[in-house]
Amino acid sequence: MSLALAGAALVPSEAEACSPDYCSYVDGWSSLEVVSTSIPTDGVLLLQGVRHGSIPEEDWLDKVDLTVTRDGQPIAGAVEASGVRDVLLWRPAEPLEPGEFNVLGSLDNPDVPYYEGCAPDLLELAFGFTVEADPSAPLSAPKASIVENLLVSESEDLEDFVCCDGAFPYSYAFDCGGSGTYVEWSEGFCAAQRGFGRLHVQVSVEVDLPPSTDALVVRELVVDGQPIQPQFYSSLNFSDSKPFCVAARLRNIATGETVLSEETCHGADMAAQLGDHAVDPSAALAAQCAAEAYTCAVENDQWDPSQCTPWPAGEATTSDTSGDPTEGPTSGGPDSEGSDGSEGSEGSEGSEGPASGGQGELVDHGCACDSTTPSPLGALMLVGLGLLRPRRRRRVLG
Repeated sequence: MSLALAGAALVPSEAEACSPDYCSYVDGWSSLEVVSTSIPTDGVLLLQGVRHGSIPEEDWLDKVDLTVTRDGQPIAGAVEASGVRDVLLWRPAEPLEPGEFNVLGSLDNPDVPYYEGCAPDLLELAFGFTVEADPSAPLSAPKASIVENLLVSESEDLEDFVCCDGAFPYSYAFDCGGSGTYVEWSEGFCAAQRGFGRLHVQVSVEVDLPPSTDALVVRELVVDGQPIQPQFYSSLNFSDSKPFCVAARLRNIATGETVLSEETCHGADMAAQLGDHAVDPSAALAAQCAAEAYTCAVENDQWDPSQCTPWPAGEATTSDTSGDPTEGPTSGGPDSEGSDGSEGSEGSEGSEGPASGGQGELVDHGCACDSTTPSPLGALMLVGLGLLRPRRRRRVLG
């Protein structure tokens, strides 16, 4: 087993969708296809598809009608849940003889008249497959290559921020398919003094098997002794906010044979950076700020510009009003009037220059845009008109 340490990844959070998947309200299959048209004599027939909704595979078995024949003669067998999401299997009652087989069948989806196009009423199946001359090849312990990444998400608690250059953050709720909580500011720069770390591992499993056997092999991670995430893909992923040990397990879904890779343990050397922990924002502030940093009291989910103190405590404040925390910018808070517009704030010295690019590169998120008012809808409308530039949403620290 090989191990690569990718280090602390500076990965921005993905934009949250404001429109949920149209078909997420539907319980049904939009497709179901055979995984491999060649199987060993002791194999099973795997059917993988696209399924909407949360009904488990076990509850679909009586909705599937499948007839397997050879030379026109039906072959005894039954449809089963595979234990892998979106995968069903047909298991013959006896080992199959080598040769050509045909399959006819259907899956009966529930009637969902208001969600046309998500799942047909009757999903028809018709295909052939070949049974090879030999049984499944034996499994051997897999080779696993592991890449580690430490992901540290900065806090979104307003009390944890340190800001400069006229930034006065505020938070608001706007449920558009994500957590619904957003932190924004109109100018300047902010960094958090706390973060939450997770160790992410990507495990790539290498196997050397004939294609017909390989198609039957489930890959799954065993984390601290517990198997999780069974799938048929060779790239396995897991993350946690505490140290853990992992191994890769292979399982022939037809025969039940299993083998396990070498177990490796991760995160002990970075335990202090996992979970909730303090983060020093000094480097980020030094790179982005033109004036001294400050913190402010929080009132009604926003910073109060009249209750600010220098950061670190005891530092003198700047005489530059664009970064003076006791006065604040004309466009700094969600309750204040805008300044000369977004173009004017871009041209102000100590605002756009040091706050653009580099480590603090701004991240646009689909549902949350900065605003001079706490109304998220108003902010979205302004962005759509090109009158307001989003400043910042969630970042991941390194």
